[in-house]
Amino acid sequence: MLLLRRIIPLLLLALFGWMALSTSSRVGVTFDETAHLTAGYSYWSSGEYRLQPENGNLPQRLAAIPSLAKDIQAPAWEGEAWTRADVWWFGRELFFHLGNDTANLLLAGRSMIVLLAVALVALVYFWSYKLFGHTGGIISLGFAIFSPHLLAHGALITSDIAAALGFLLALGSWWKLCHHITTGRIAFAGVAMGILALAKYSSALFAPIALLILFVRCLRPTPIPWQLFGHRGKLSGARRIPAILGGGIVAAVLAIIIIWSAYGFRYFATQSADQEFTKPWSEILMKKPRLVSEHLSTKTTAHHAGTVQKFVSWSREHHLLPEAYLYGLAFTDYHARGRLAYFAGEYRMTGWLEFFPVAFALKTTIPALLLFVLTFIVFARSKAICRARWIYRLTPLLVFVGVYWAFTITSHLNIGHRHLLPIYPALFIVAGVTGSRIGARQQRGLLIAALLLLCWHGIESWKVRPHYLTYFNQLAGGPTGGHRYFVDSSLDWGQGLPDLKTWLVENQHDEPLFLSYFGSDNPQRFDLQATRIGDLYFDYSPRQLLPPLTGGVYCISATMLHRVYTQTRGPWSADQERAYREAAVSLATAPGTSKQQEAFAQLRFGRLCHFLQRRRADALVANTIFVYRLTNEEIDIALNSPWQR
Repeated sequence: MLLLRRIIPLLLLALFGWMALSTSSRVGVTFDETAHLTAGYSYWSSGEYRLQPENGNLPQRLAAIPSLAKDIQAPAWEGEAWTRADVWWFGRELFFHLGNDTANLLLAGRSMIVLLAVALVALVYFWSYKLFGHTGGIISLGFAIFSPHLLAHGALITSDIAAALGFLLALGSWWKLCHHITTGRIAFAGVAMGILALAKYSSALFAPIALLILFVRCLRPTPIPWQLFGHRGKLSGARRIPAILGGGIVAAVLAIIIIWSAYGFRYFATQSADQEFTKPWSEILMKKPRLVSEHLSTKTTAHHAGTVQKFVSWSREHHLLPEAYLYGLAFTDYHARGRLAYFAGEYRMTGWLEFFPVAFALKTTIPALLLFVLTFIVFARSKAICRARWIYRLTPLLVFVGVYWAFTITSHLNIGHRHLLPIYPALFIVAGVTGSRIGARQQRGLLIAALLLLCWHGIESWKVRPHYLTYFNQLAGGPTGGHRYFVDSSLDWGQGLPDLKTWLVENQHDEPLFLSYFGSDNPQRFDLQATRIGDLYFDYSPRQLLPPLTGGVYCISATMLHRVYTQTRGPWSADQERAYREAAVSLATAPGTSKQQEAFAQLRFGRLCHFLQRRRADALVANTIFVYRLTNEEIDIALNSPWQR
């Protein structure tokens, strides 16, 4: 029995790794992956740190390690693109233009992130096991390994899984340090904090979280034992606070050393004085207030330099941290002040308070939501002494979830459900209480309920495979209905081209092909001979600005169908109709400038999408690409019929 208890978690971890990585051939390049892997490769090979410093040095370096051992053609780190630190240009070169096998690059890089994901779900099991025993650990692990979101992001070359792992490691190590101060625990906390700091800049949240955890710990009057360099003792009363803070400061210093090591113990990001970051320091430090449109109207908000900018400026002056790390921190905060986003038919630069709560409600499986409700019921119905003990032992997780929720709800960066990813492991650990021993009759009923929910959760996850990223629950209408609420990295991150190629091979019949694609994958690697429309911002190949539109097969990414990154967002308006008609008449008499053609192309695409959104799609590929078979007559109606509101 003991052997079986040890084997089951290992088998589940292996299953998770296989489920995550085995979908790689069906998941195309997601938007950020070329930038992450290319930046990591440049850090190793060039010794400079200007490409993509805002997205975590650690996961980028880790993902690039297999590519260093492969015989690949790497871009030369020189030229105009190198001078302006254009990571997207270098990413396209590395992935698509130098003869490298894109699928192999992806698989190799993704395999390294899968290792982090396996470590993350293993930590979920061990933490829950320590709190609630083997049964609680298995329940937590089961929900983690079948989580569509951990499976989706656990096999993508991004920083989200690394951040989730870093937070969990830092929380656990800090909680241990708050109860027993030893050299080993201080070192472990320092390493964990260093990993978190190098994973993602949301790591800055750990400082207030750590202080709140310390406050809760010191409310409990029990003394704190310490053991340092052969000496030992116990601390009680107020003496505990400076002792723990002292250990935390030493751990923070170790974390800073780890950060410096990731940048070669060199302050400057570049070895050449003439090289710059993608934006000048004066802009990201907001020497002048940054004006951000609140609701995409004439009303704007002026964002002034704040705490982050002051900290970065002071740290630059004193060389506290490497230049590239400081730049990444300021760059991240700069763009978090306002970022174009879509939510349930609306478009804003400054976000919505309800964005993340709704995303959590619609993208979490219903059995997982019910498990969290069941967890609350268990706490409410347990004896007061048991409840107090559990809540205290869960302090680091509960504090983290509370602070993280407060931060995300008030954030202006509303571009993806993935920013909630770190709270899922914490919640799954807390839910392990449903497997704890609280009385034979209650235990049996709770265990049966939790296991039934786990089976349902696993079925939900398996049904959406391999398109884990597109998961939405039944409240949203499932994966095919999610686009009504969210797009971009919550649904359509550019990953659908492999399935689109398969669909076209089976269903296209010598018809003209039109494509409007959101993402950084390359349609040409799938031999998609398509006319590109509406997606000028995401197409770097030669193209006609105003190609003729005829009957044929129209393939339109969900993000493009909702026109998030175009100038024709939202319902078609009288002003847009007027501009469209005037531009059509003007260009009919003269070819116009390229800017005029581009403006008309966007208006024409917006009018086409307005027509298509009233028409049922002929197919939905990979839950992200809408396919319409249109006749010449339908095209004429879409573009020329009298406009109706």
